[in-house]
Amino acid sequence: MTCVVCGADRWRQRVSVGEWSYVACESCELTRVEPFPSSEDAEAMYGDDYFTAAANAGYDDYTADASVHRRNGRGRLGRLGPPNRPGARLVDVGCAFGYTLLEAREAGWDPAGVDANASARQAVRDAGMPCAARLSDLDLDASSVDAVTFFQSLEHIPDPRAALAEARQLLTDDGSILIETWDRSSRTARAMGRHWQQLSPPSVLWLFDQQTMAALARETGLRVDAWRWSTKWVTLGLVMGQVGEGPSSGSRMRSRMRGLRLPYFLDDLVTVRLRPA
Repeated sequence: MTCVVCGADRWRQRVSVGEWSYVACESCELTRVEPFPSSEDAEAMYGDDYFTAAANAGYDDYTADASVHRRNGRGRLGRLGPPNRPGARLVDVGCAFGYTLLEAREAGWDPAGVDANASARQAVRDAGMPCAARLSDLDLDASSVDAVTFFQSLEHIPDPRAALAEARQLLTDDGSILIETWDRSSRTARAMGRHWQQLSPPSVLWLFDQQTMAALARETGLRVDAWRWSTKWVTLGLVMGQVGEGPSSGSRMRSRMRGLRLPYFLDDLVTVRLRPA
């Protein structure tokens, strides 16, 4: 497999996680999972059980935490900034059930979503917003989109270079791409080593740092305009469900945990703004 950033084809093992490994490109240090799934297998990871049964390190009950997801959506949109014109178009790639899109619409954006999960796409459409399985399926004109967002989704996409290149073609000259992802070179990641929570095969395909993100941007006609540490909110029930330690479904304890909101403040979560080069 060749590196999507630099085209090299030599990889060295960085860390093993069960039957999986994360390997680094010997040329540019971009890190990926090994063995690498096919595009079809990668897409198949995001069935309904990803959002309801913590399959593939997913969510125990995604929709039950809707208020937290909407709060996070407001925070992310705050980092993006307000629409720069009436009717400004925003596309959220990996939109799930559309909670950030709902917040975007209330903030004055004209939103659309992209998600691999059919139930999620239907929920977004039922809320009155376009949603497709692929960015190309939205049938948008080149240079017609003011913002494309990848909130904790770019690391799950088999070809992030192609995804960013496609997003770049849709951007207006003063548009931006906003990415929320995880920093492989953060103090938290280095301190946790092989126990870092983002070492989550097979769904987490790529691990970025500031250098590899900048290189990926250059290869797709973009530049890094900002790289900043970010926070979000989680529930204790969500966290424990993802690590497989939550109480049984429907229990009183789980309901209590779901209501406990906690700020995630470690330094491994970052927001990256890309602009046309």
